[in-house]
Amino acid sequence: MSKETGKNPSRKLWGGRFSETTDREVERFTESLSFDRELWRYDIRGSRAHAAMLARIGLLSPEEEKLIQEGFARIEKEIESGEFPFREEFEDIHMNIERRLYELIGTPAQKIHTARSRNDQVALDLRLYVLDRAREMASLLGDLVRVALRKARENRNRILPGYTHLQQAQPLSGSYYFVAHAERFLRDRLRFLDVVRRTDRSPLGSGALAGTTLPIDRISVAQELGFSGITGNGLDSVSDRDFIADFLHASVLVSVHLSGWAEEWILWSTREFGFVRIPDRYMTGSSMMPQKKNPDVLELIRGKTGRVLGDYVGIVTLLKGLPMSYNRDLQEDKKHLFDAAETVRQSVSILTRLVAESSLVEERIRQALSGSELLATDMAEDLVRWGVPFREAHSIIGRIVAYAEQSGKSLASLSDQDLGLFSPHFPKDYAGTLTMEGSIARRNHAGGPAPERVDERILEIEHELGLPD
Repeated sequence: MSKETGKNPSRKLWGGRFSETTDREVERFTESLSFDRELWRYDIRGSRAHAAMLARIGLLSPEEEKLIQEGFARIEKEIESGEFPFREEFEDIHMNIERRLYELIGTPAQKIHTARSRNDQVALDLRLYVLDRAREMASLLGDLVRVALRKARENRNRILPGYTHLQQAQPLSGSYYFVAHAERFLRDRLRFLDVVRRTDRSPLGSGALAGTTLPIDRISVAQELGFSGITGNGLDSVSDRDFIADFLHASVLVSVHLSGWAEEWILWSTREFGFVRIPDRYMTGSSMMPQKKNPDVLELIRGKTGRVLGDYVGIVTLLKGLPMSYNRDLQEDKKHLFDAAETVRQSVSILTRLVAESSLVEERIRQALSGSELLATDMAEDLVRWGVPFREAHSIIGRIVAYAEQSGKSLASLSDQDLGLFSPHFPKDYAGTLTMEGSIARRNHAGGPAPERVDERILEIEHELGLPD
């Protein structure tokens, strides 16, 4: 104790138990203010609701609550204007706000932490943050899906080569291609909406781990904060970070899908492919080679996927060895969460713009299709219709493809006489029926690329997004 009887040298709000001040290097090592100030809006929002509840149950007088609410209003303005005196010695955003409230209104501020722990306070702030970010991601992904659907309509009649193993495989329509990407991001959107559903419970009132003896009203606070309910066990509530892992898992998958599209269009923007034209505003140049236009934006989207994956691995590794209740390890969860949330937000936003403003290069795609064997599967399936076992039909068409290559011809240019060399089952005038458009139209089953099936799927997706018919 200090020379003044009853005075404690620690300036910490929790320092009554301690006989000396915290080591300065320890303060620097343990502080989280440098990154958790991101939560300031949620911290004030939760504290306002908590103060209102304390007033309702008689633990704050109306006058005290009024002072507290006015103090929080002033703190909000200070932070927004950049005038708030952030102080590292108060460790985190929660203590900084509480300390500033005391400086502004005096003794009533000392009552704001009644029936509350930093454990349930930070759990609340994080849930509010994740709810906002997950809803934002669902909205942004809805925008990306809408762009993909618009591109699908614009390219309804354009023929593209479909690839497996980066080798031309079967013909597709541009519409079918863009809807394929829409499907991925539609699933991602649903994953973030599911994060919202699972996160939508208020932990406030859990205290340090086992609640409080005071007559709090958890449900009214949850309702005021917009939650659909409350968590069911305080011990679990203060240690639960599943909702962060859920958010990061959804972030990893959307990043993987972003990376896949970026990789595809990086290839398609090369001189060798030339399938897509990306506006110059999304390209960069070389410091040495003046002719270069580099798809750096797409490369960074691809590269940032590893960063988001690292955040996910970081959070699950952090959680894997923790006992129940709060442990200080959990301070590190925020860095992973904040980094992934912002990285994915930026990536989705910029890819949406890039896709919306880019275009497919019809002439170059037509050239790529000219010597293609994309109709080989159709020919094999036609032989099956005429009674040839599939494996035999597969072998026949394989020999025909080899013959066309050796003859310097495209598959579509072979005559009926050429085809008759390999099987008597080809009917008269069959060769002239083989077209890319016909191949696509014949695949008229559910989920197939026939134009009417793709049109139906576009309408289904738009309905799911809540777009007007």
